[in-house]
Amino acid sequence: MRGTPPQRVVFHLGPTNSGKTHDALAALADAGAGTYAAPLRQLAHEAYARLSAQLPPGTVGLSTGEEQVDPTAPVLCCTVEKAPPRGGLLVLDEAHWVTDPDRGHTWARLLLTGEYREVRVISAAEALPVLEPLVADVADVEVVHHGRLSRLDVLRAPVRPSGVRPRTLVVAFSRKAVYATAAVLEAVRPGRTGVLYGALPPATRRQVIDRFTRGELDVLVTTDVIGHGINVPAATVLFAETTKFDGVERRPLRTWETAQIAGRAGRYLLTGHGTVGVLTGVPGLRPDAALVATGAAVARGTVASDLPRRTPRLRPELDDLGALAPVDLPEALARWARWARTATRDEAVTGDDVSGLVERAEALLPLLARPVGESTDLETVWRLVTLPIDFEPPRRTRWLTLARAALLHGAGYRVAPQTVLPALPRRAPVEDFEQAAAAARDASTLLRSFPGVAGLTAEDAARLEQRCAARITELLPAAIAAAGPGRCADCGVPVAPRFPTCRSCAARGARRGAPVRRGAAPARREDAGSRRSGARGGPRQGTARRAGRG
Repeated sequence: MRGTPPQRVVFHLGPTNSGKTHDALAALADAGAGTYAAPLRQLAHEAYARLSAQLPPGTVGLSTGEEQVDPTAPVLCCTVEKAPPRGGLLVLDEAHWVTDPDRGHTWARLLLTGEYREVRVISAAEALPVLEPLVADVADVEVVHHGRLSRLDVLRAPVRPSGVRPRTLVVAFSRKAVYATAAVLEAVRPGRTGVLYGALPPATRRQVIDRFTRGELDVLVTTDVIGHGINVPAATVLFAETTKFDGVERRPLRTWETAQIAGRAGRYLLTGHGTVGVLTGVPGLRPDAALVATGAAVARGTVASDLPRRTPRLRPELDDLGALAPVDLPEALARWARWARTATRDEAVTGDDVSGLVERAEALLPLLARPVGESTDLETVWRLVTLPIDFEPPRRTRWLTLARAALLHGAGYRVAPQTVLPALPRRAPVEDFEQAAAAARDASTLLRSFPGVAGLTAEDAARLEQRCAARITELLPAAIAAAGPGRCADCGVPVAPRFPTCRSCAARGARRGAPVRRGAAPARREDAGSRRSGARGGPRQGTARRAGRG
């Protein structure tokens, strides 16, 4: 817990497009010093650009998992994991993420232990009962309710591809579905359709958003990455589908998820009032118009959402564990989890699921054999255990490769550069460049914590990612044009993009004793386009639930 609580906490609560972030940033600009923390790199960039335009040069800095621009500037715009533990004014955006099972612990710790003079918390109103107990030690707490500033109407009839108008966002929930939808729309508006999803490098995403903002693109087909506060001048949001794979199962959207996306339509002082509806005509995708209408009501603030009321979780720091050596970490983490269950029984928080950290620690121990282990201290191993690189298969192999490279480098062994940083693909499809860019981001994350591994720097990794992003930007128009709706691999009839075969062919294959490919989709891990927003969070906890943040 903190020694000195904030003098004042202000909650800015309201639906999307209600001006709550605008007002909180205005307070930060007036203060001239402080921190803006958000879940996404894109949001940190937006705040950085907005405040840089208002304040003198050198006043505003940027810090995310992949980049640093004047990180010691008086005003810092950052992802939540990069927020300093103390300061003058903290603006904490999208604070309802405190209920997220994977990254919510970061919001909880910042609110419980951050030693700031003043804190401004921006959130959906439904999260207030979860957030208020985290600042129970603050005497001066103010709650400001914001109403939506523009109208949001629901279209009475579904929209066909030929009826999609400029300044429209179309939403689907996987990379395959995004491309299938974009191909249908591209046939109607050649060269005027863009795509946005989590696997795109951040630089490409910013370029796509800029093109849409400038009017170079009429339609942007996007995953729910658009729902996390990213501001674009969209007049209409159309849902091509209303179910998503959350890492465990394919399920209907929750109303708060629908509202976060629907609320992107109609930006105050940019597009006037907004409209929301469903898109039909993409084979295999059948959106639920009633769910979209309910989500719009939540976005207007007239209906309460179903935001989960999960208890915020706290994750341990190394000093909390009492471990003396790397070999102690698995048992120390398990011991902390047992203590946390008892200690937080009557508190507003609970202990985080540390099983993922235990898995990482156990995976590292075999790499600490002599002589590597003799030159590796506990703090180094803990930094590797908490390195924000995905540990879920198949990415686990990448984490182990980078961890081994860091350990070998620390022990004085030579590490081949290609072990850490892949070569730029040649004449490859977009997906290969996306994978190379993701590998470069992982390498950048490693090299910021362990500089010099394989003779490389984080800037080397950033350059490779930039080159990948440039190639992706060049290839996207052709990739959209070449894509098409999902078709059965056996008979060619249209199917949902997530299925390789139609139901009839899958049934015939089952009768012949062949593998049932159609049923494989829910069991496999769908692409990360719909589940990852691009934020670099901490290592994901647990293995039973693998849902992400839209």
